Amino acid sequence: MTGDEIGLVADIGRQSVRFALTGGAAGIVPRDVRSYHTAEHATFTSALLAYLSEVGQRDAVLPSVLAVAGAARGDLINLTGSRWYISLSGVEAVLRSRPRALNECAATALALTTLNQSAFTPVGAQSTRLVQPGGNYIVVSIGTGLGVAALVTGSNGKLQPIASEAGHMTFSPGSPDEAKFADYIRTRGATSAEALLSAGGLVSAYAALADGKTIGSPEEVTRSAGRDPVSTAVARMVAGYLGSFIGDLVLTFGAWEGVYLTGPIPRALQAHLNDARFRSRLEAKDAFRRQLGEVPVAIVNRSDLELMGAAAALHND
Repeated sequence: MTGDEIGLVADIGRQSVRFALTGGAAGIVPRDVRSYHTAEHATFTSALLAYLSEVGQRDAVLPSVLAVAGAARGDLINLTGSRWYISLSGVEAVLRSRPRALNECAATALALTTLNQSAFTPVGAQSTRLVQPGGNYIVVSIGTGLGVAALVTGSNGKLQPIASEAGHMTFSPGSPDEAKFADYIRTRGATSAEALLSAGGLVSAYAALADGKTIGSPEEVTRSAGRDPVSTAVARMVAGYLGSFIGDLVLTFGAWEGVYLTGPIPRALQAHLNDARFRSRLEAKDAFRRQLGEVPVAIVNRSDLELMGAAAALHND
């Protein structure tokens, strides 16, 4: 698709969907962004039709890329933790053009190729690097869930996004507090990495470390960290485990050129990620300690990455 054509991009999450148009005279930057809660529409198609009507594109032929919260496989895509599903054939009937589906974190990884240095806040002393062909990178997104994708340089010299469901790998405790948390969640559901590294994970972690005392929201945990002892312990535990989790991902994907953290949780816990505990757990991988010590980590200061990445995928095909 050329930059002169108009297309549609979507960021389809667990609780909401965002649509935007891209291309034409305004360029590929997403515009006319609208957001809809899943509770407002029985189906994804209903929300899509509402958007098309709002922006006057109900009868248009629109190429599209959909960034979905889940595995983008087959014609029927089930969204993780949502009552919605996406039928690509059904979307094609509405848009009159076959859509492409991408895992939302893979779309986020593609978005990094469009950003400049000002979008990144370094974690620790290592300098951040621009994402460019020739290297391998990791994106870890922490919000309502835990997303992981790699951006690797292919044999053609171009960066390719690699989607994963690494957030659903088994949680492996590495400290007394993490063992206590694992015992707590084992009786309540899956003991995955996402069980801790997510908004809901902060609330569960608080209850685990407070011996059953609850807290109302993940925001209360992050706001209270540094004042409330339990919230502080939760923030330190999350930072430590995230470091260990990232170290494993770097080894898995060979992502020596950089790790990029997105979503509201890393931004809220930035001070704790600069604590030595995060870096020491990341580097505690025996023979690769020195190499891991050179891997830069940065927080990405943008909240529109899924739409940007979907637009990049649409126009670079």
